[in-house]
Amino acid sequence: MAGTQKITWWVLLLAGGTLWLINWWAARPLFLDEANVVRNLYDLGFIDFFLRPLMHEQYAPPLYLTVAKACGEVFGYGERALRLPAMLGGIMGTYGLWLAARQLRLGWWALLPVALLFVNPTVLRFVGEVKPYATDLGVAALLIAAALRPGKKNLFLWGVAGVIAVWASLPAVFTLAAVGLANLLCTRDRAKSVSSVKTILTAERWKWVLTGLWWALSFALLYFLLLRPSLNNDYLHDYHLRWMIPLPQPDYPWARLFAILESLPKLAFGFTLLAILFGTATAVVGFTGVTRHQKILFAVPLAVVLLSSAFGYYSLMSRLLFFTLPAWWLLAALGSKHIYAWFRPHSYWPYLFVGAWVVVLGGTNVRRHYLTPMTFSDSRRLSTGIEPGYRVLPHTSALPAYDYYQRIHPGGDNEKTAPKVAYLKHQAPPGRFVGLYDVLTAEGYRERMEQDSIWATERGCKVRIEAMHHAARVYYDCE
Repeated sequence: MAGTQKITWWVLLLAGGTLWLINWWAARPLFLDEANVVRNLYDLGFIDFFLRPLMHEQYAPPLYLTVAKACGEVFGYGERALRLPAMLGGIMGTYGLWLAARQLRLGWWALLPVALLFVNPTVLRFVGEVKPYATDLGVAALLIAAALRPGKKNLFLWGVAGVIAVWASLPAVFTLAAVGLANLLCTRDRAKSVSSVKTILTAERWKWVLTGLWWALSFALLYFLLLRPSLNNDYLHDYHLRWMIPLPQPDYPWARLFAILESLPKLAFGFTLLAILFGTATAVVGFTGVTRHQKILFAVPLAVVLLSSAFGYYSLMSRLLFFTLPAWWLLAALGSKHIYAWFRPHSYWPYLFVGAWVVVLGGTNVRRHYLTPMTFSDSRRLSTGIEPGYRVLPHTSALPAYDYYQRIHPGGDNEKTAPKVAYLKHQAPPGRFVGLYDVLTAEGYRERMEQDSIWATERGCKVRIEAMHHAARVYYDCE
């Protein structure tokens, strides 16, 4: 790496790493799903993560949960400690992209995948949340980088790495399928120089078959122990249905299909039309210029996950597709390298091309989060600072965060028993109550708060609402 390129690389790392650290250090309040994951971390033992599904309609890979719980046990169950595994996943992703870019000999364009990583607002969010999606990205990037290394593969190490990957990242199975298939189908290309080709091919291919079977057995164990009960959960299935590719039907929902497919490059490159079209075009150009081995490695994970979604086995919600991002970004960098080379004889076209990427990278507008870190919930304010003398009635939307901040968080009261959902209509007046309502962007939760307030007013209670951004405390004086 040349001196100027090395300096630019370190400046990029410093800028992106600082942005991540600022948002991690801000320790934004946990939102509903995060709090539910933490309740599992706190209430379950390490061995439970490997033997039973999670409670509170959550699912996450056992090794991720193990690391997260270890951070909580060592550093306390505060926001920063619990989000360390997600930050580690982001670091793994950065390192994996750098390694893969070196294998692809991208030159200066090796900076592009890492830049896309740092300016991505969705990635910025999830490298600072108690969810495993950043780990999905990191594991996929490392697997791709390892698969791109030239020369004969150590199949024992691949067997071990694959087993670890499956239990550390649920969608790692899609990337492993691509790794196994690419090596199985493209062994001939790498064995042409061997004198006894037929013997070597047979032996090497059989080794990859056995390695793939080992991975499949590991995933099957994970599936039957942990995933199958979650897949049979009606709530989770109905919730994710809108992100499943619709199968052929008389009145086909083309708009829904288009929205789902559009979300794939939108997640990778940004929300503007320029970002979607420009990023997709460069990735397509990059795909046309790679080897057959690399085509399989980059395309199969996305193809398999689309097929799985069509049969109702995998949701295409953006956060669940983080493992596809390294392939998008590396292909875009490869395509950009080729396009830039085509433009080189012309005086101004290369500058316009680089300028277009600068516009795309700047269009995500993450720079504002250097000064105003991301936040998505009022749960800390909602769950603490409640006026004394009122009985707390946490709604379903507020219970997870209230439980976390009152029972689990180092600054809470550390009650020994978890609180339960309580409704105003079930309380016997007179009395003084405070209802906690969160995620009021959801229509059903907002309607519940309004109905409780109307019911209390009709029965002569004084109602006082303490409104927040996405939450509210409602004090009911029914004396």
